[in-house]
Amino acid sequence: MRLRLCLFMLILLPVAAGVHAWLFCNDNLRPLTDEAMTRLKAAGVRNPVVSIRFFDMAVSGEAPDPPARQRALDSLRTLGPLRMLPDAERIHVLASLGARQDGNTLRLSGWFPEGDEVRNVRGLLSELRPDLVIDTADLHTAGLVRWPEGAKPPLSAGSAFLKPIIDTLRVPAELHIRAKADAIVLTGLLPDTKLKGELVAALAEVAGARVVDPAALKASPHVFPAAFAKPELLAAFVRSFFSVPPPRSFDIQSDGIPHLKGVATRQMESSWLALLRPVTGAAKVDAQFTLVPSLYHFPEYQIQSRLPPETIKTLREELRGVVIVFDAGSAQIPPLEQTKLATLAPTLLAAGPSLGLVIGAHPDPAGPEVVEKNIGKARADAVHSFLVEQGVPAADISAVVFDSVPAGSPSAPASPRSVELLIK
Repeated sequence: MRLRLCLFMLILLPVAAGVHAWLFCNDNLRPLTDEAMTRLKAAGVRNPVVSIRFFDMAVSGEAPDPPARQRALDSLRTLGPLRMLPDAERIHVLASLGARQDGNTLRLSGWFPEGDEVRNVRGLLSELRPDLVIDTADLHTAGLVRWPEGAKPPLSAGSAFLKPIIDTLRVPAELHIRAKADAIVLTGLLPDTKLKGELVAALAEVAGARVVDPAALKASPHVFPAAFAKPELLAAFVRSFFSVPPPRSFDIQSDGIPHLKGVATRQMESSWLALLRPVTGAAKVDAQFTLVPSLYHFPEYQIQSRLPPETIKTLREELRGVVIVFDAGSAQIPPLEQTKLATLAPTLLAAGPSLGLVIGAHPDPAGPEVVEKNIGKARADAVHSFLVEQGVPAADISAVVFDSVPAGSPSAPASPRSVELLIK
């Protein structure tokens, strides 16, 4: 009897265990599955799937990064009495890339599979935006990260994976040039390298002893096309505009409106505007010029005379304030003005043929331009002839007509009917 009872219990025990397991799963499977789903979602896992069979759990999904994946697994391992076999964990991490621009630094963040793709992307973005510093300190790699469907290294500018970031990096073209006493500095963004090369070459032709610094001028096909980006035409203007003494500046952006600042004569202003017209079309030019009568009146004009510096300094003092004033409508030198010139002649004669003298007439801005230029030239020639008659060498003396300057301007002559003597 006892033997029969023992045999019966041995037969009943597995049945009871099975019934118990069935009752456990039936009562607890759904709550455990829901709890596992909740923990996966709390860790940031997207599209989570949980499968529980008796005490064995299998999970899958997409974690945003390896730390989030690890948090999800650590949380599931505390979900007793379930267990998760190594081959039942299929939570993947897809490659991700984020970008944030902080001033002139583009900070990349995210996760890539192991390999050289971080270096490749940094180089690619540096080519597209050479004006930016590409910071990849927060862009990590891990072996468990995999590329999303359709993304295959090496990535390129046309890759769908990079497109959201690359699209935000497109910028309008701009150009800024500053001329100082010792350097000409270029900054901005241009749509092609040819334009940059021609601008730098044009400035090098006229820089003289000044340094041409294009380090902050970047060129990239990722810059939006600009109407002003016409290599030969823009270079011709830049060559002319920066061939005269500084300070001066030129700025133009995607709106096509050029901004000019500096010292100029009326003739220079007219010439520069003519050179700009085919570059900017109908765009209005913002020209803020300080008008002067001639190149020799520029504050930074360097005297070309071969005389010793001390001699030049003495002569400039002698000539400062010497103005030959004529009667209205006349090119005859008045007697008192002849006396001035006669007194000055020995000093000019002592300087010798290396002097380099400019005799310039100031036309009246209120009179007809052609008439004033003609009579101005006659007055300059009259002074020239008088000095030559006094023995001053004529080898390097120029008689010219200066540009008119509006009355009241800082550089306007005291009398518009006058002739001024300057050292070249």
